[in-house]
Amino acid sequence: MRRSQVRTDLLACRPVRRLVRAAGFPVAVQAFALAVVIALACAGLGIGASSSASELMLLRKTNLATLIVWGMWWPAMVALAIGAGRAWCTVCPMELVNRIGHGLAGRLGWPRARLGRVLRAGWLIVTIYVVMQLLVAGFSIHRVPHFTAVLLLVLGGGALLAGLVFREPRSFCIAFCPAGALLSVYGRLTPLQLEMRDPAVCAGCSTKDCVRAGNRRRFNRQSCPSRLRPFDREPADACVLCLQCAKVCPHDNVGFGLVAKEAPIRRKTLLRPAEAAFVLVALGFVSHEVIGEVKWLDEAFHVVPAGLASALPGVPFAWFEALWFLVLFPLMVWFAVVGLGRLAGHRGGIRPLLLAAATGAAPVVAVAHLAKAAAKVTAWGGFLPLALRDPRGSDTLHRIADHSLVPPAPFLSLTVIGWAMCPLVLFVTWRVWCGARRIRADAIPATRAGLIGASVLFTSVLTVWSWVGR
Repeated sequence: MRRSQVRTDLLACRPVRRLVRAAGFPVAVQAFALAVVIALACAGLGIGASSSASELMLLRKTNLATLIVWGMWWPAMVALAIGAGRAWCTVCPMELVNRIGHGLAGRLGWPRARLGRVLRAGWLIVTIYVVMQLLVAGFSIHRVPHFTAVLLLVLGGGALLAGLVFREPRSFCIAFCPAGALLSVYGRLTPLQLEMRDPAVCAGCSTKDCVRAGNRRRFNRQSCPSRLRPFDREPADACVLCLQCAKVCPHDNVGFGLVAKEAPIRRKTLLRPAEAAFVLVALGFVSHEVIGEVKWLDEAFHVVPAGLASALPGVPFAWFEALWFLVLFPLMVWFAVVGLGRLAGHRGGIRPLLLAAATGAAPVVAVAHLAKAAAKVTAWGGFLPLALRDPRGSDTLHRIADHSLVPPAPFLSLTVIGWAMCPLVLFVTWRVWCGARRIRADAIPATRAGLIGASVLFTSVLTVWSWVGR
């Protein structure tokens, strides 16, 4: 008997299987998540727009909208992407809103546009991610509850509009989701994937219900709504884990869990160009985030933008800071990586070198991002009970300011997180170094150059965390 490609299969667990096969899954979970998003928007609207910078540093933790979105949800999504791929997409409320718009447009029968090649390639997603980082740096949307609430409403409106305007299913997920590139890149790292248990069963299936056109309009037990071929998967194929293929498969051949190395979904391939562009930018953003946890290191990191601000006093420092960590610093790092790749033996052009280098660096960038996520959750998590009692956060802010309430302490020190994350970076570096042999031969030198460059950078910073702390 052939061994299943899904070695530890969560769908084989009876309670999980019952949940997944329920007619309301995942719509009911998405509806609940949408209600939470609306509640968070209500908690943030009108709050903090006129507050001082010092008040916002505390208000971002006491207000439920900023606390959940920036202090819990975003870090949790980073961790979930690394640990379980695109599992967040299973419960994402924006996918539900996008599907409502798509269904409404289909019923009305009006003409809709097609997503062009550039949009399908993910370039707009990377652009939206960069714009969000600019808004964070320039307008502190992550600290102002009102701006965070507006962002949630814009995302919901954008998801609905994408469904109304574009004919492709899940158009928002494909071309506009600001987390799409992160989920795609980080989701490659985990062995926890959706895959066919026995490829021979799919090869012999005569009905192919998982792609059958007649099943697309069903509410439940649909063929793949994303128009993918579940039995012929590609790494980072934008599967949103709705698990409809698992429901509709007549042979119960779809599994989700720890997948064997030889399974097609775990083929070692280079990142796509838009994914590589995300890594090039994310390295600068994540560097800014992890370096910012240590005061003296942060001051040294910001010497360049501080110098630019002094030379051009009419421009706010925040914009020079954004220019530094989103453009200039990444350019410096990748310039060094290109040189290292050439020394290591890469003889191709700059474009293939950067694709390979970003592929090698991506796992280390992801782990460093996880370290920042852990630091944020442990520092902000104690405020959650306070924010649940006072969702708008103003009363809690005043009580802490007048010393009638002691702010919660972090769950863990930065030193503890640093000691935990340094070995993880080194372990990932070793695994990627060994795994690079499975990528095509001409890309190995550049892949390892990107890996070493990112590993040296983030191991150094996390070592400082380990010894210095906050």
